[in-house]
Amino acid sequence: MNKKSLVSIIIPTYNRAHLIGETLDSIMAQTYQNWECIVVDDGSTDHTDEVLRQYCQKDTRIRCHHRPDEHLPGGNGARNYGLSLIKGNYIIFFDSDDLMTKDHV
Repeated sequence: MNKKSLVSIIIPTYNRAHLIGETLDSIMAQTYQNWECIVVDDGSTDHTDEVLRQYCQKDTRIRCHHRPDEHLPGGNGARNYGLSLIKGNYIIFFDSDDLMTKDHV
């Protein structure tokens, strides 16, 4: 992989306010820095949206979106919507309760 290649990380999430911060911290700690992270909220009813807003302000490589109604509910619909938003040359699908090792990307 070229050091200039943009890696797109797509994360669907639902009611993960208690976990998503740790996941995003692990992504922000990557040794490879040319990445974007697209988080697609699938209709959370907890305060996931607030946590995501804080991370979007902290790091502009993180972008948060809500799954639109034209995409089916659930992780696959959120992932497919995320695919329509990426700009990267490579794609990593990741879950909102997972952690990346620092050299995962």
